[in-house]
Amino acid sequence: MDGIWDSLAAYLPPTMSFLTWRTVAVVFALANLKGLHFMWFLRFLRAFVRRLTDSAPSKHLSPRCLFLPAISGTRSPALECDYNLHKSNSTYFTDMDMSRGNFSLVLFRKPFNPIPGPAHFTMILGGTACTWHKEIKPYQPYELWTRVISWDEKWLYVVTHFVKAGAFKPNEFVMQPWRVKDGKKRAEKSEAEIVKAVFASSVARYVFKNNRKTIPPEQALKRVGLLPTDEAELAEVERLRVKGLPTGKLEAGWDTVRNSFEPGPEALGWYNSAY
Repeated sequence: MDGIWDSLAAYLPPTMSFLTWRTVAVVFALANLKGLHFMWFLRFLRAFVRRLTDSAPSKHLSPRCLFLPAISGTRSPALECDYNLHKSNSTYFTDMDMSRGNFSLVLFRKPFNPIPGPAHFTMILGGTACTWHKEIKPYQPYELWTRVISWDEKWLYVVTHFVKAGAFKPNEFVMQPWRVKDGKKRAEKSEAEIVKAVFASSVARYVFKNNRKTIPPEQALKRVGLLPTDEAELAEVERLRVKGLPTGKLEAGWDTVRNSFEPGPEALGWYNSAY
C-alpha cells in the first residue's frame, strides 16, 4: 500500500506532503460516500434491515396510509455529477431504489418473505421511467416522495417525485408519531409553486409474486390492511384508483405524472439516505 502512495506522491507538487495527500483522499471519500463502490449494497442493506426490524407498521398501518408518501432525504455528491456540473441522469434510478425500498417495506413488510408460503409474497420491480424538469446541483439536498398512485389486475403503480428539500413539511408522520410537531399552520402553496419545486418525476410498476404465482395487487393490499371495509370509504379508494390509473400506465402524458405530486399534511415517514 505504501508503494501505491509513493507512486501517487510522485505526481504531486513538492509542497504537498504524503500526509496531506492522505488527508485529501480521506476528505474526498467522506464527501462522496454515496458514490463509492459497493455503497448501493450498503445503503440498501441498511434500509432493508431497519424497515424489517421497525415495529411501527404493526402498530400504525391502516387504510389511511394507502396513498400517503414515504419521504427520503439525500443529496448529490460530486461523484454523481456529470460534465454539466449537475446530478447525472443515471444516478436518479439509484436514489429511487432506496426510496422505493423504504416505501415498500413500510407498507408490505408483514407478508414479505422470499421463501414461498401460503401468505408470503415478494415485490418485483417490472419497469420504471423517469423525466427530468430541473437540474440538481452538486451537494444540493433534495427529497424523494414515493407513494401508490393506482393498480390494476396485475400491477401496482408507484410514483416518485424529486423535490426541493424542506419545501413541504407534513404536520404528521403516521409511521413516526414521535416526530415533533411545531404546531405552526403551513402556508398553502399555489399549484405553480408546487410544480416549481419538483426536480424530476418517475413512475414504476410492481408485481406481487408467491413463487411463480402472481398475486393481484388488491389481494396484497387487503392482506396488509390497506383497504377499508366501509363501503363509502372503499368507494372513495376506487375513485382515486381509477383517477390515477392513466397516470400510472403513462397514458396521460408526463405532465400528468409531474402534476400528480400532491404534498399534504400527512406522510408515512421521513427516512435519511444521505450517504
